[in-house]
Amino acid sequence: MRMNSRLRWSLRLNAVLFTILFLALLGGLAWLSTLYSVQWRWAGAAYTELSQPSRALLARLEEPLQAVVFAPREGTVAEHLQRLLRRYADQAPAGLQLEWVDPRTRPDLVRELGIERAGELVLRYRGAQQRVRVPTEQHISAAIERLLRTGEAYIAYLTGHGERSLEGETNHDLGRFGEALRRKGYRLQALNLARMPALPDNLALLVLADPQVELLPGEQSIVQRYLREGGSLLLLAEAADAKHLAFLEPVLGLRIRAGLIRDPQARELLALEDQQLLVISAYPEHPATRALEAPSLLPRATMLSPAGQSDWVPLLRTGTAQRWEPLPGVTAKAEGGPLWVAATAERAGHEGRRQRLAVLGDADFLSNAYLGNGANLPLGLNLVDWLAEAEGFIGSYARPSPDQRLSFAPWSRYLIGFGFLLGLPLLFLGLALWRWWRRRAG
Repeated sequence: MRMNSRLRWSLRLNAVLFTILFLALLGGLAWLSTLYSVQWRWAGAAYTELSQPSRALLARLEEPLQAVVFAPREGTVAEHLQRLLRRYADQAPAGLQLEWVDPRTRPDLVRELGIERAGELVLRYRGAQQRVRVPTEQHISAAIERLLRTGEAYIAYLTGHGERSLEGETNHDLGRFGEALRRKGYRLQALNLARMPALPDNLALLVLADPQVELLPGEQSIVQRYLREGGSLLLLAEAADAKHLAFLEPVLGLRIRAGLIRDPQARELLALEDQQLLVISAYPEHPATRALEAPSLLPRATMLSPAGQSDWVPLLRTGTAQRWEPLPGVTAKAEGGPLWVAATAERAGHEGRRQRLAVLGDADFLSNAYLGNGANLPLGLNLVDWLAEAEGFIGSYARPSPDQRLSFAPWSRYLIGFGFLLGLPLLFLGLALWRWWRRRAG
C-alpha cells in the first residue's frame, strides 16, 4: 500500500477517535462503579462471610440484638459498616435492630456513651450493652459474647509466691493473655492466700502459674480443699516447679517431672539450634483443640506422668523423636517419646457441676514473649472456656485470609529446596554449555 497524505490523515483520525472512545468507556465504567457494587469471591473459604464461631455465637441469641451505629449514613465508613452488619443480620435468628446516629447531631448521646470517633458501635441485649471501638468481626463477636455470658465469670490467679501475673507486663508474665480473657468477658481477680482463709465460692477457675517458691502449709491446705470440693484448676508448671508443686500430686493424681524435653526437629522446623523449643502440630480430639490448625510452640517444656490408673488424658503429646532429660542433680533416667506435655481430666463436682482440670508442663507458651506464636493464644483461650464450662464460646473470631497462608507437604519442601539450590543452577549451566557447543560446532 502506498502511503500518501490522505491515508496519513485517516490513520491519525482513527487513533484520535480510538483514544476518545477508550477514555469515554473508562469514564462510563467509573461512573457505573459509583452506582452499583459487584463482588467476586476468589478466596476458597468464603472470606466475605462470618466465621463459624461467629455464626454459632449468633445462634445463641434468643432476642433481637440492637446495634447503635455512630456514623453518618453516607461515606466509606458507613458502607463498610453496612456490609459488615448485614452479615450479622443474615445470621441472627432473632434479627438485628439497627439504629444510625450522626455524632454531629447528638453530642449529648456521644458524651453519655463515651464515643470517641465515628464508626463506633454500641450493642445492646437484654438490658446490657457493650461498646465496640473497632468495627471488625473479631471485636463485634467478642462484644456479643460478653453480652451473652450470664452472671460474673471470675478467674482467680494466685500471687505471693513469684507466680506469673495475668495482669503483668514483663516478658515472662501473662498480661496479654489476661487482656484476651477480659475481652471474652472474664473478670480477673488476684488472690493472696496468706491474707484469705479460703477461696471465694463464685470462682469459675483457679489459675496457678509457675510459683517460684513453695506454698505455706496452710496455703497448700486451702488449694487441696478447693480441689477436693470440685473446683476447676489451670496449672502452668515449669520443670523447676516439680518439688514445690508435689503437694498437688495426691489430689490430682498427676506428677510433674523435673526435666526438660529436647526436640531434635526444632532445627529443621524453626531453623534454630535450640532443641528446647518444642513444636506440637498434632492435636487430639478435644473441645480445646478441635479447631486448631497452626502448631503450638512450647519453650523449655517438661513431661507429665499420670499416677497409676487415672482419669487423665493427654492434651499435648510429642512424637517419638523427642526426648526428656532430667535436670542436673535429679536422679532419673532419660525417656524417649511419645511424652505427655499437657493433660486434662474431668470429674464429678458439686451441685451438678463438673470439675475440670488442666495441667501444662510449660508456662512460657502463654507468656507475653511467646503468646503470639502459632496457636498458643487460641489454645489458651479455648482451654479456659472448656475449664469454665463455656464450650459454647470456644473459637476464635479472628481469622487470616485463606489465600495468605501457604502450606507445603514435607516432600514438596524438599522438592522446592532441591530445585532452587541445585536443580535450576544445573539447568542453566547445561543450557549455557549446550549453546557454547552449538556455536563452536558452527
